[in-house]
Amino acid sequence: MANLRVIDTHTHPQVHPSQQVMAEPHPAEDYLARVEGLGIERAAALVIAPQGDLDLTRAVNNAVLQLTERHPGFFFPVCSVHPADGGLALEEIDRVAAAGARWLKLHPNTQDFDVADPAVTAVVRKAGELGLPVLFDAYSPWDAGQPGKFVKLAMEVPEAKLILAHGHGPGFSALLVYEILARYPWWPRQVWVDISATSPLLADGPYVEQFVWVLRKVGLDRILFGSDYPLYDPRAALDAVKGFGLNDDELRAVLHDNAAALLDGQPS
Repeated sequence: MANLRVIDTHTHPQVHPSQQVMAEPHPAEDYLARVEGLGIERAAALVIAPQGDLDLTRAVNNAVLQLTERHPGFFFPVCSVHPADGGLALEEIDRVAAAGARWLKLHPNTQDFDVADPAVTAVVRKAGELGLPVLFDAYSPWDAGQPGKFVKLAMEVPEAKLILAHGHGPGFSALLVYEILARYPWWPRQVWVDISATSPLLADGPYVEQFVWVLRKVGLDRILFGSDYPLYDPRAALDAVKGFGLNDDELRAVLHDNAAALLDGQPS
């Protein structure tokens, strides 16, 4: 398809020294240079909050908010808190929501928490009250029960919008539970799947056909493109999805329209 429009829902431009995830720095300018000519119109800029250091949490959230002010209309801010910070975390969610945060980021692995912790439920409930979707890293190699914990969380806080980054990684078949749940009239379909990292990981391999089959079962209207820059190059991530054999309408939905609807309420 020519003139593809793309929203990258998962990037980690380094906005603060504490947010460096690779051996070499990866500033926003590097991301912008890499995506030139790819049709990427908007990109989520993510940060991950530490535990027990509210000054640093506020600093990284301020940094990503400032990045989006420097690049209005391109980067949108995805702020973070640590669930273990309790009431202070909830206060910070109020603050960043008022300051323009679009989503909230939680990372069970990096932040070392259990998705089933009631403190996580409290954070998700607060975000839901404020209309902030919560983007979770959703692949744990050491918690086999994590996919079910996300289902339970979605049931406990049905008003919240959850985004499962990486689609459970190599365990992507666990996503089939959402096809089953969608058969029930009480299920609100408030769970989206970000296919960052998993798409280039599986590209050109024997699992691509199964992965796409599972995504179609979940519903391609709930699938979001993401690159997971700098872990993966945005061009490689985009090429991976283009190679999945999606038809034009499906590709438009995954690369752009689903994210636009989640951000703006309707495709743009």
